[in-house]
Amino acid sequence: MEKFKEILFLNSIKRVGKKTIYKKYWNVLVNARDFDDLVNKMKSIFDNDKITDALNKSENIYNQVINDSEINVITVFDDNYPKKLHVIGNEKPLILYVKGNIDALTKPNIAIIGTRKPSELSQRFEQNLVENIVNTTDRVIVSGLALGCDKIAHQTTVDENKITIAVLPSGVNVIKPAKHKKLASEIIETGGCLVSEYLPDANVTRGSYVERDKIVAAFSDATFVIECGIKSGTMHTVNAACEYQRQIYSYLPDEMPEDTYDGNEFILQNNQDALKVENIEEFLDDLETLKTKKTTNSVQQTLF
Repeated sequence: MEKFKEILFLNSIKRVGKKTIYKKYWNVLVNARDFDDLVNKMKSIFDNDKITDALNKSENIYNQVINDSEINVITVFDDNYPKKLHVIGNEKPLILYVKGNIDALTKPNIAIIGTRKPSELSQRFEQNLVENIVNTTDRVIVSGLALGCDKIAHQTTVDENKITIAVLPSGVNVIKPAKHKKLASEIIETGGCLVSEYLPDANVTRGSYVERDKIVAAFSDATFVIECGIKSGTMHTVNAACEYQRQIYSYLPDEMPEDTYDGNEFILQNNQDALKVENIEEFLDDLETLKTKKTTNSVQQTLF
């Protein structure tokens, strides 16, 4: 929780968001001796009303979070901040709020993602895939707690009493869709966790889905696409995984309904490093030898 209060204060100043902190006030934040020193430095930049409002707002948030025993806080300054997220650069989370087993964040993992309306073929394949991954490897399952493929990934994992991590586009106290509240509780009960960069009671915004997808891509050692369309939101995660040099797997059965897997085909056609998966046993052999590719700050061309 190093500099947690300082980050909250900066982020509470009107029109000072995450990107602005990284670009304009990062050195001030890093070099501030303590909270009071940071406040004094910012008083030379912003008027008293903005400073007072930010102090009041951040103090209320700080007290609410600190008094919630179910929530763990990790800041970008903490030793347990996931190093893989640094590849996101000035868009990486300043703070992560974690509900559940925080140690789950340190384990090898793989993201399982896809459409909210998977075909029956994809549903059967995904369930079999996840069962094999969690029962034959040490990897935990990462997904976004959305409908469809995300839900199957999490539910199959908890049914096997294994660990899964849900990265949310809302605060950890706000489960969307609401029908997944029980699943969210089961994720925690089976040793997994809910993770978000947003304040615990924050609602979903349109932009938060894309930000969440970037975190999933960066945090995961590899990303497996079950089924998606070319224009689907899944492609946000795929593009980010490509940019961050993470291994991408794409399911593509021999016989498939027309247009159902056009996104999967597009991924394989436009990303030479993406691997086609038809056979789970062969995939598991590849996963066994997978090493997280070295993260660099270089940006590869994305699919769109």
